[in-house]
Amino acid sequence: MKKITTLLCCIALVACNAFATVITVSNNANSPGQYTTLQAAIDAATNGDTLYVHGSPTSYGSVNLNRSLTLIGTGYNPQKDLPLVSSIGTLYLDSVPGIKGCSNSSIIGFNLQYLNGSPSGYPFTNILVKLNRIAQVNISPTTANGLIISQNLIDYLYNLQNITNLIVKNNIVYYVVSYFSNNNAVLVTNNFFFYTTVNTNTVMQDFSTISNNIFLNLHPNCSFSTFNNNLIFNSGNDVLPYGNNTGSGNFNGSIPLFINVPDLTGINYSYDYHLTAASPGHNGGTDGTDIGPFGGIDPLVDMTGTPPIPQIKTFNINNTVVLPTTPLDVYVKAKKQ
Repeated sequence: MKKITTLLCCIALVACNAFATVITVSNNANSPGQYTTLQAAIDAATNGDTLYVHGSPTSYGSVNLNRSLTLIGTGYNPQKDLPLVSSIGTLYLDSVPGIKGCSNSSIIGFNLQYLNGSPSGYPFTNILVKLNRIAQVNISPTTANGLIISQNLIDYLYNLQNITNLIVKNNIVYYVVSYFSNNNAVLVTNNFFFYTTVNTNTVMQDFSTISNNIFLNLHPNCSFSTFNNNLIFNSGNDVLPYGNNTGSGNFNGSIPLFINVPDLTGINYSYDYHLTAASPGHNGGTDGTDIGPFGGIDPLVDMTGTPPIPQIKTFNINNTVVLPTTPLDVYVKAKKQ
């Protein structure tokens, strides 16, 4: 049996903006694209273009996102015949002289080692970071207005500083040392924050709205914030709200009761972080859905990072030999998202 694999089904192209260009990128010789390097594709793109980045055994390295683009990868844990991942070293939210910069961009479906702000501190607006596996997030000292971090798996949430209109929602975050913003309009909702042992150094922004989250072995330290319907356990101080913070409906000192999380040594794709029906957080959110990343209006679907576009999962040619007059026997399996 012969196999041909591809990242994306061509039917996805019809959904793209008619005035934008779709660019394919692949550094995998077995699945060629229009560009072999991601930076070259970014540099050649025009604001509003979409870049489909094929999965590969080789990382695309570090890149500067300096245009308004939509970058779409395979997902960090794709479930298909050849589960190759679109990996990036460091992605800088950046600009170059004479070009608008990365504002109004989307980054979806990648395995990212680092997500960093601009080395020059270039400000940006309206960035969506969704469905990625990110080893470390450190946006400081870049100034920003409008950043959504949604449905990601994050190993180290280090620094979100000088960001107005910041939304952090439906993520699974292993380690938070210092997450903060110096501006108001911060929403933190439906996340699971945890660590292996008790760590009380987690810093969150004052005047935030913090709701429907699970805090396990981590304590959110902030002031003048609103805590509603959060679950906190083994944090060193299992009381929400506290001090001059306000709020209600929190589940203090309550064990989350996940379906299958045997340890807290890191994020594991094989674990099931959904809450059981017996969990105090089951249907315990402000909207009546589960507390944590699988609740809310934009829940995390699974642990694959699959982008919301149609994809071919299997493409097999069943003929062992194809003669000039022999029909081609092809088996295609695809999935809409």
